[in-house]
Amino acid sequence: MILKLFKNQRPASQGLLILVALALWSFAFIKSYDESGVISDSLYQWLIHFIEGIPFIKPGAAVVLIIVQAIMINNIIIENRLISSRTYVPSLIYIVLMSSMPEFLKFSPGLIGNFLFILMLNRLFKTYRDDHSNSKIFDAGLYLGLASTVDFSFILMLVFGWLSLAILRSFSWRESLVLAVGALVPYSFIFTYYYVIGDLQNLAGHFVLFDSIRVYQNISLPVQYFPLLIAFVGLILLASKTVFLEWRIGVVKVKKLMSTLTLFSGLVLLFSSLDISFCIALAIPLCVYLSNYFINTQKKLVAEGSFLLLLISIVYLHIVTL
Repeated sequence: MILKLFKNQRPASQGLLILVALALWSFAFIKSYDESGVISDSLYQWLIHFIEGIPFIKPGAAVVLIIVQAIMINNIIIENRLISSRTYVPSLIYIVLMSSMPEFLKFSPGLIGNFLFILMLNRLFKTYRDDHSNSKIFDAGLYLGLASTVDFSFILMLVFGWLSLAILRSFSWRESLVLAVGALVPYSFIFTYYYVIGDLQNLAGHFVLFDSIRVYQNISLPVQYFPLLIAFVGLILLASKTVFLEWRIGVVKVKKLMSTLTLFSGLVLLFSSLDISFCIALAIPLCVYLSNYFINTQKKLVAEGSFLLLLISIVYLHIVTL
């Protein structure tokens, strides 16, 4: 069975992760996906212009970035004991989620945002019961600020940072201010750059909160997406009971971290209704929830079968949308 191959941390499992990522992203090398919705004035646009014209560089860079993110989030989950065993299942789930829809198979602001959100979560998690955490909080704000230079709408996750500190620690105005200062640091460099070149009138382009291209407008879901949607909903329903039971018996730290991830999910869903760039960030908490189900469920055949159906529905969707 597929999941069984990743329920350990052998070097061979890392090789299999790379093969899974390349297999799912092979569709991105076959078909060039639309990249509309990119903001003109952002560090992301500068990066795109820098690598434009190099064959396969964008899908290749996206695959590398997703694999790196998958390993990062796997290490965070194991380090904080959000799952009960050392395994690469979270990495596998993250790769599958990040490759699940044709719209995800491209180098995008959301992909870079996820990388920085994972770094932000890691620093926030480390503040739990840490009496000297100002540097970690500042780092978390800095990663958030960097994410917002890619897509300014990501600055809304500052709300998540403040609320997560209230969950992980007792609320402190000083710590909230440290987080905000960290988020503003990248903009001090951007302001300085525009000031030096005498182009301050174009600075406003970096602060576009919602672009009409990236806002939901008259969404209609094509019928070919239904198998994937059904597979997702079924998996989430199967996982909900297992995750809740694990949350109940978990230690206080695990409960607080899981509550933080739940808050992250809720805010991402809320902000996704305003800007579709947030959607891809749901892969971060979902890989934790689904990994808990796949590892802890007693019905191993049901878990393997549901994961196989998810993979089949993803491949089917990619094939019919080529």
